[in-house]
Amino acid sequence: MSSNLFIRTGTAIIEMKRIKKSCRNKRFLSNYFSADEIRFFVAHKLSTALIAENFCVKIAVAKAIGTGFRIIRAQDITVLRDRLGSPFIITEGNAKKLEQREGYVFNVSVDHSRHYAVASVIINR
Repeated sequence: MSSNLFIRTGTAIIEMKRIKKSCRNKRFLSNYFSADEIRFFVAHKLSTALIAENFCVKIAVAKAIGTGFRIIRAQDITVLRDRLGSPFIITEGNAKKLEQREGYVFNVSVDHSRHYAVASVIINR
């Protein structure tokens, strides 16, 4: 029997209109998202819902690890989807070091409505 120890959780919600407005700034995507995420967004016609969900995941991860973006950068957290559409996280840089050192396993859930996107991240060991 596998025993995953629950460590922490983080949740984030954002208004879609805020993300849509931010996307007008040419640097928004490159400041917060990895190259793989940007390619994913482009392949999905820059879907505001996907961008908002990924943005929420990054905030939820920062909350769950308890450091905010003081130690990790938003670009160090890549959020992609598997073939069934479930989100998963790939870390780089300081986020990867922290994940490996602490033995973190990230569990992610995202959703959106017409006006809001939300993400929840649970960290297990």
